[in-house]
Amino acid sequence: MSTPDKIKHIAAIAPDTLNITLASGKQYRVSLAEPMSRIAGFASLADAAMFATAQVMDDGWTVEWDCGLSMASERLYQMAKEQAGEAYPLAEFKAWMERNQMSLTTASSTLGLSRRAVSQYSSGARPIPKVVGLACRAIELERVHG
Repeated sequence: MSTPDKIKHIAAIAPDTLNITLASGKQYRVSLAEPMSRIAGFASLADAAMFATAQVMDDGWTVEWDCGLSMASERLYQMAKEQAGEAYPLAEFKAWMERNQMSLTTASSTLGLSRRAVSQYSSGARPIPKVVGLACRAIELERVHG
């Protein structure tokens, strides 16, 4: 059985978008504009010719460019789900934990999830389901308006 976030095929579309097909058959468009503007190492991808060198490597677990830059399939999958509105953004989840002064243990207890799940969500190892994002918002509203 294939892992759903393993990449089967990729196509680069300048200036910053990847069309990815996952092992599950699901297809996504992923914009890399944010990491390209924020992370110094990604700046080399602003060159359209370099961006076009994207290729699937490591049996679908990474995408690599000729400049030596690589990105894990898990992170691309998470970005794809966030951009498609299918997952709660990692940055928002981390900000929610920080605003509410929550450790992994406190967040897991508050959300009714295992500490391991919250750890995987907060590290970016797994996409954060929309329902978890909705719960975060509801918990915060309850604390403010309680």
